[in-house]
Amino acid sequence: MTFNRVVSIVTMTAAMFSSGYAYAAPAFSADQLCKAGLALAIDKQPRGIKTAGTSGQRILLALKNGKNDWDYRCTVNRQNRTLKIDARDLKRNDKYLAQAIRYRVNEGKRSVEVTMKKRAGGGLKNDTFTTLQLD
Repeated sequence: MTFNRVVSIVTMTAAMFSSGYAYAAPAFSADQLCKAGLALAIDKQPRGIKTAGTSGQRILLALKNGKNDWDYRCTVNRQNRTLKIDARDLKRNDKYLAQAIRYRVNEGKRSVEVTMKKRAGGGLKNDTFTTLQLD
């Protein structure tokens, strides 16, 4: 009886790991997370930001009304849940943009909340974006 029970447990465990639940895809792609972080940093709506491509681990982003092929680079660190954004135009690179932007994914509501320090004074500013806004 115990041998059958062990076989049953092993079979159930193997089935669980081979199913999609154990290795589910992340709810938000790196492109979507970068769009959310940049939208918060420059006070724009995500629909005005497009993904211009990738360069290694970095996501290249551009404003839809811009003339450049890309304006910003973004790196996603999923372990620390942070985004690092830098601008192509050196005049836009300042301490405000250089800070790490934190994000938190809410699986139930299919939304991501991004948070960063305010430019002037103290405190934090944050915004929440849904998958529909970031596509």
